[in-house]
Amino acid sequence: MDEQRFDILIIGSGEAGKFLAWSMANSGRPTAVVERKLIGGACPNIACLPSKNIIHSAKVAELARRGAEFGVHTGPVTVEMAGVRTRKRKMVEGGSETARLQRT
Repeated sequence: MDEQRFDILIIGSGEAGKFLAWSMANSGRPTAVVERKLIGGACPNIACLPSKNIIHSAKVAELARRGAEFGVHTGPVTVEMAGVRTRKRKMVEGGSETARLQRT
């Protein structure tokens, strides 16, 4: 493996690390980011975005249940949690794929 040298080393790729890395790299400084576990930090992987994804599913179910108030008639509305979790996982995996492509 060829040796690489960097002017800037950022530890952690959460919101602050991501912004700092982007800013330093755009200013022409050779920049590296070291991330122990999840590219992007907790928010896009296990906290903010996944929980908002699940909350959005609940809001959709509530709107479907109230459809008659808007002149939209549906049958009984049920929530399949396995489907909700699958949707959330795909969203997280999509973000992970984006991060993988950004690393190259």
